[in-house]
Formats: sequence, structure tokens, C-alpha cells
Amino acid sequence: MRRLTNSRDNLPDDGALEGFPSLGLEGDLPSATLDAIGSLRPFGRDIPEQRIATFPASKAGPPGELGRAAALAAEGRRLDAIALLRQVIAGDPRAIEARIALADLHATAGDWELAIDQLSEAMDQGAAKPPTLVLRGAFHAQTNQAEAAERDFREAIRQDPSYWPAYRYLGVTRLRMGAGREAIKVLREAYSMAPQDPECALFLGEALLAQGELEEGHQVLVAALDLD
Repeated sequence: MRRLTNSRDNLPDDGALEGFPSLGLEGDLPSATLDAIGSLRPFGRDIPEQRIATFPASKAGPPGELGRAAALAAEGRRLDAIALLRQVIAGDPRAIEARIALADLHATAGDWELAIDQLSEAMDQGAAKPPTLVLRGAFHAQTNQAEAAERDFREAIRQDPSYWPAYRYLGVTRLRMGAGREAIKVLREAYSMAPQDPECALFLGEALLAQGELEEGHQVLVAALDLD
């Protein structure tokens, strides 16, 4: 963790997840906590990263087309990769992997609404599982749709009460909406399920500090540093 006061700065050094803008969700927080809270990102370090480079060839399209799209994206040919994925989807609207890969490409370009649309279509085709819900919820957060983001995080928890990333994102969302006490409760749950995750500790510590729980907040932030 390079700088504890901004969670966006503890990304992997390769910078693969950089570039996501700060959130502007409704709800005022003490100004001292704003920089510390940073911004929600679609991908946390331990959330399954549904990024195009990780997708295998899909039965939903001709063999290797997802791999070809991944290669095009890796070469910087994003528009060509998008065109190829759209061809796969046109041939089979149920091509869930292609839709999620396309959503990722849109997200990396900041086209959040297009990314949300593709994830919603994928969910309609049967991909409404906790990782995809959390992914869409984070995209909603990027477009300042706090209530929609919260619904996705809560639905992910309902489907799988052990899926700790949903608790982490829900806790940060509630904190940003000004519900500090509820945020602490949710983030405690996330931290108890994933004590190995530095961001669970970071956000819990920040929430505690925001509510005046200085001693415990300090202890948790020290734990976040040790984890990282």
C-alpha cells in the first residue's frame, strides 16, 4: 500500500486497473474522510477479474473468437475487439462470455452505461451470479447510481452470504451515502470473512475513524498496512 490515505493508490504496480474516476455518490461525509475513502473500483484485488484477457474460447461462438478478441485488445485494437465480440453476439445472443468480455472493454474506455447494458443482457441469459452482480454494481457506482449499485450488492449477498466482496462494496457504498454505522457493521462482516484482504481492513478502519472510533480505527488501519 503506497499511500494509505487514498485507496486508489494501493493497486498492483502493473497499473492494470488504473484509470477509474472518483465516485461522486450522494451523501456528505466529513471532508477529512473523503480522500481516504477514495473511489470504488469495478475490480478489487481478490474479486474474480472478469477481464477479456482471461476468457477462454466459448461454445457460444466460433472456436477461438474470444481469444482473438483478447489478442486484439492486448494489441491496443479495442475497436476491432469490440467489433469481433459484437459479431459473436449477433450470431448468438446467448453468448454470455462474449457479453461480459464486451462489457469489460466498454468499462476500460469509461463507457459505463454500455458496460452495464451488456452485463444486464448477460444476466438475462443466466449470468446473474454474485461476481457478475458485484461487477455491475461497481459499474453503477461509477455512474453515480448508488441505489442501483446497492441493490446489486445486496442481491449478491442474498444469493451467496459467504461472498465477501459484495459486503466490502456494499459497506463502502453505504459509507459514501452517509450511513456510517451501517457501513461499519457491513465492513466488519467483510473483514471477518476476508481478514487477508487489505482493502477490507482499510475501508473498515476509515469507517471507524469517520464515526469517531479512533483507537479501533487506528488498530485496523495498522493491520491494513501489515497485510499489504
